[in-house]
Amino acid sequence: MRLRPAIAALLLTSPAFADPGAEAWKRCAACHLADGKGVPGAFPRLAGRLHEAAATDAGRAYLILTVTAGLMGPVEVDGKTIRGFMPAQAGLTSAEVAAALNYAAALPGPEGRAQKPVKPFTAEEVEAVKTAHPGVSANAVHAARAGVRFDADGTTP
Repeated sequence: MRLRPAIAALLLTSPAFADPGAEAWKRCAACHLADGKGVPGAFPRLAGRLHEAAATDAGRAYLILTVTAGLMGPVEVDGKTIRGFMPAQAGLTSAEVAAALNYAAALPGPEGRAQKPVKPFTAEEVEAVKTAHPGVSANAVHAARAGVRFDADGTTP
């Protein structure tokens, strides 16, 4: 009967049972790294930052548009200004965008602190935001960032 646990372990690690958020996050991890800590001065830290933005409708729309339309303009993260461009992540389905955002919002913050849970993003929500903002530019997404809260201390970097 030792075969049953081995078969169960094999099945649970198969792609059919893989976390869709972790799978979608692989694209994000190319810049923001697997742990979401980013590269200071080049690619912003997402770990421990998105849950505050994901708590408001404006923040959720901003996060969705950042992924789907890109972002152009300077951003301040952890006291460092990052001047760069995030291209729109073309090729991701709305379900993949939602899964990646859910994964990122759950990444632990500094010192491994768990984040408070947020309402999960859905493919339907992603579609609704994209429909409400057709043709939005990466510059317009940057302008929308101004009213979005990222950190628990209320900063809007």
